[in-house]
Amino acid sequence: MKRYLLDTSALLTLRDNEPGAARVSEVLQQAAKGKARCYACFMSLMEVLYRVWCDETEASGRLAVTNGNNRCY
Repeated sequence: MKRYLLDTSALLTLRDNEPGAARVSEVLQQAAKGKARCYACFMSLMEVLYRVWCDETEASGRLAVTNGNNRCY
């Protein structure tokens, strides 16, 4: 099984629909199907939280790093 470590850049690329977002989405879809595993370090999640919070709102930042039930991925 393939394993991927998603860094801050990959996470923000997907969120902001920048070039490369389709590849990150593909990797996450593979993980959802159980064909791959995706990881992100705590610092990357905190950087995403901070960047989105500063650019938008606290609620948006928290949503960006949770799975919809207020738990980090």
